Amino acid sequence: MGKLSRGFLGGFQGQLGTAYGCFWRLMDLIKAMPRKSNRPPTVKQIEVQLKMKLVSGFLSWAKSIIKPGFDLVRKPNQSAMNACVAYNLEVAVAGVSPNYTIDFAQIRFSEGKLGQLSAVQVAADNEAELNFSWAADLPGLPDRDATDRVSVIVFNPAKDRFVIAQDVVARSAVAYDMSLPLDFSGDEVQVYILAKAVDGRLVSRSQYLGELIIV
Repeated sequence: MGKLSRGFLGGFQGQLGTAYGCFWRLMDLIKAMPRKSNRPPTVKQIEVQLKMKLVSGFLSWAKSIIKPGFDLVRKPNQSAMNACVAYNLEVAVAGVSPNYTIDFAQIRFSEGKLGQLSAVQVAADNEAELNFSWAADLPGLPDRDATDRVSVIVFNPAKDRFVIAQDVVARSAVAYDMSLPLDFSGDEVQVYILAKAVDGRLVSRSQYLGELIIV
């Protein structure tokens, strides 16, 4: 049943016959109800569905990073998550249908014009810990600032778990030690890093730091 929430000339919400009304992003939208089809999906449609499920499922655990990371580059009426999924669908899927996999080296959690961290290094020398370091930037560089906040993303494929440290340290710190769950010991993890301006108006492109085995 449809409901007129803003008078006779306003939009409606809910189902009315074969139409469906909703209020989305300050707009009244009316959509035709989808029709059921008895046609089996094509091979191409199945491939797209498999890729979409793989990428969106993987990225869904990193929403807190992705929203600021893609919010500045998304298209109008597109969410940051949708922009991130669309990008990674194009570049970060490997393998052959139906055995698609994530190409971790190509995954991007943020996209922007803020200067990336320079000469980043990461080591797994201590138990269940990652040690990050990067070079101090020369003063006066226009696309970065000492107060930029650094975020680190770690993904454990064996356990299908993310550990995210968001805005944990300033760029000027040039180092960060990240504690991981003890049961990560012996597992391989995928590691990423990025920076964000304090006011949130600029974000760097996320950097893939490689695969490490946790001690």
